[in-house]
Amino acid sequence: HKTQMPLLLVPSVALLGLVLQPPSPAARSVRAPRAGRVLLGWGPDPVWSDQSVESISDAGEGLKAITIDAALDGFGKGGQYLQIREPGAEKAGIFAIASAPGASPLEFLIKEQPPSDWSPGTGWLTGASAGAALEMSQAMGSGFLKTDDALEGISTVLLFAVGSGISPIRSVIESGALDGKSVELFYGARTPAMMSYTDKFAAWEELGVSVTPVISQPEGTGWEGCTGYVQDVAREKGIADPKATALLLCGMKGMAVAIKEMAEEAGIPEERVLANF
Repeated sequence: HKTQMPLLLVPSVALLGLVLQPPSPAARSVRAPRAGRVLLGWGPDPVWSDQSVESISDAGEGLKAITIDAALDGFGKGGQYLQIREPGAEKAGIFAIASAPGASPLEFLIKEQPPSDWSPGTGWLTGASAGAALEMSQAMGSGFLKTDDALEGISTVLLFAVGSGISPIRSVIESGALDGKSVELFYGARTPAMMSYTDKFAAWEELGVSVTPVISQPEGTGWEGCTGYVQDVAREKGIADPKATALLLCGMKGMAVAIKEMAEEAGIPEERVLANF
């Protein structure tokens, strides 16, 4: 997680709490069907509803915590996401849902991002005030645990997140889907000021999640905890029972590749390295 800016990577993209493949050139050209919906090349067609920002607050350097008080169709698993756009805009942003299914209001951790050829950026939203109007889609994706038996035979779950990638990881932690497992979170950021949800660590520990924060650029920050990269800290700790271990991850491409390599070295099958896309 050495590089958290910008989020445009080849061949994959860590986008606002997701690791996604960029759309093909054909998918990048936004088109409006007769029904008036917009196709963006990401999953199903969005079905838009008019909503508004309930609250917005700082959640770390370059990060905003935003809530939307709305019911959300199709949200049942930690790691799902949705689309949000300015009213009437053609392009939408894709955002992982930070709150657990059933929790109210909906919560999001949104990184301040400039616009690009295929994304509107997030400035219009991170710079908004409570009451700002927006359009929101239904929940999308299958989350981290795509089947009901995804953790069958698993006793240990290792969670890996970098930067705003903690958003969907938080959702799965607080969803209760990991109850009864031995769970450890390795959460990385460049500096302590860029680390979100530190106020939730104690509550996560009470849920049975051991939290290991990792800072990659600790110089001058006074940080006394783990330093370097989440995958290296996890590798140094070792994996006691690879046959009964699953990994959930959300972050930059480099981290994802390194974690998959670590899993392979440890003898963890690729199908037990789970992402939220």
